[in-house]
Amino acid sequence: MLHQTILASFANDNDPLIPELWARESIAVLEENMVMGMLVHRDFSLEVANFGDVVNTRKPADMKVSRKTDSDTIDYNDAVVTNVQVPLNQHFYAAFVIKDGERSKSIQDLVAVHLVPAMKAMGNGVDRAILGRMAHVLIRTPQLRVGRLLNLTSSNAKDTILEAREQLNRSLATTSGRRLVLAPGSETSLLQTELFIKANERGDGGTALTEALLGRILGFDTFMDQNVNGIHYSAAAREVQLGATTAAIAEGTSGSLTAFDITGYVALAGSFANLAGNDQPTWLTAVVDNGADTTAATLNEETKYAVGNGAVITVYVPADVDGNYSVGYTKYITIDGYASGKPPVVGQLLAFGASVGTRHTYTIIETKTLTATSCQVLLDRPLDVALVNNDLAFPGPAGDFNVAFHRNAFALVSRPLARPDASMGARSFVATHNDIAMRATMQYDIDAGGTKVVLDLLAGTALLDNSLAALVLG
Repeated sequence: MLHQTILASFANDNDPLIPELWARESIAVLEENMVMGMLVHRDFSLEVANFGDVVNTRKPADMKVSRKTDSDTIDYNDAVVTNVQVPLNQHFYAAFVIKDGERSKSIQDLVAVHLVPAMKAMGNGVDRAILGRMAHVLIRTPQLRVGRLLNLTSSNAKDTILEAREQLNRSLATTSGRRLVLAPGSETSLLQTELFIKANERGDGGTALTEALLGRILGFDTFMDQNVNGIHYSAAAREVQLGATTAAIAEGTSGSLTAFDITGYVALAGSFANLAGNDQPTWLTAVVDNGADTTAATLNEETKYAVGNGAVITVYVPADVDGNYSVGYTKYITIDGYASGKPPVVGQLLAFGASVGTRHTYTIIETKTLTATSCQVLLDRPLDVALVNNDLAFPGPAGDFNVAFHRNAFALVSRPLARPDASMGARSFVATHNDIAMRATMQYDIDAGGTKVVLDLLAGTALLDNSLAALVLG
């Protein structure tokens, strides 16, 4: 559905610093720089909202088929939907100052210099927020994961995608509207597979080979998104400790994993730990040590795959929270206490809490470096739990967290922001298109010697049906 707000505030458009132009142009540029925001279900209303407002979106009800004879009456399904409440707690913005000397430039010049990078940053933020929520939901359930971290290759890519397809088939997801969104490394693994690039087999005229676009694969409309959760392991960049199993571990083993040892390091409960061969985003819920070495540990879930004797276990060393943060806190959080030059990074999981009942997992969507051993991180959503100074922060494991989903699994909910009072000296305009609302606000700053421009949108993300999605590890 197309909504276009047209509220003329000025007699002409000779001046490039007109909020209408910037609001409309920003939506066009934003759409060019978003992937996930264009693929999930979107809910929109022209009703003006504020940060923190709770709106209602709907999950369609399941219906059942019946049989009828001539003597029967029709048995009607209840035409009801499940209400899903969504807090509008994602207020994204990009802001900059257009100096007086730039006022003579055309809107096209100013868009190239200022608007494109601003909307690229905002598009990244929206995509990362959606992908982070997906990872948060799907990572908790082994049944909603397929594949193995750091093990998606040209030889197993087809089977892995087919496994995700089967999962959606079993969930009765309709075949239309299915999407597969891949991190760059995972996309490369698929492009290295002959099945996906042979033009005579794909019937795409060679597009996959010439443009590296995957198109529709095994029932999925397939996209690459640089914002997909994930990092790649480098001992020089990540702070990890390595150990090894001392006996084979069978598939489906749960409880204390006594057959592994980390020499010279006492691991901490809550730390992410990747057991080679299993390669799942598992973490330690309990640790046994002798004061110097880790002699045993318990994972949060049973092993999905068998692990051989001598298999490497990689434990990701936790950092610390610096400061106190309340539930619902939505800005940057300071993290310190990690090895020099080895901070958590954008795209990496970051969890708080060492027990199953207290664990909350997020995705880092932006970072700011403070010192060699401290940084600030912006998470994919406001805090679900309060943090206090020196709480442990657990960086997530290496690998890609790709997503296969039907568009009705998740929703991006957007509402227009209110325009500020013009008597306060600010000019503002709200434009809406394709169920996204963008506000542009401008005000002259005599100290800065230029016009301040703030472009912002208000949104929320919602899980509608997690059975319509799968986490594809790579």
